[in-house]
Amino acid sequence: MSRKAIAIIFACIAVLAVVLAVMPRFWMGGSDGISGHGWAAYIIGAVMTVGLSGGLFFLTFYSARHGHDDIDRPDDPAV
Repeated sequence: MSRKAIAIIFACIAVLAVVLAVMPRFWMGGSDGISGHGWAAYIIGAVMTVGLSGGLFFLTFYSARHGHDDIDRPDDPAV
């Protein structure tokens, strides 16, 4: 893995950590707190969304690089 990719991954993890650290402060101002099950559902949903997005991006680039998206038609325009 390149240094740029590692830097991007660490930056994403840092942003996620900041968001997770700040998020409870915003929700504490509300009338109800979030239970442990709520936090688990929130985190699982976020991880699954990021995983699905990453998987779909991977499939898109894999398909494009291996020629699966090429137009398959004859070179002769008369056919």
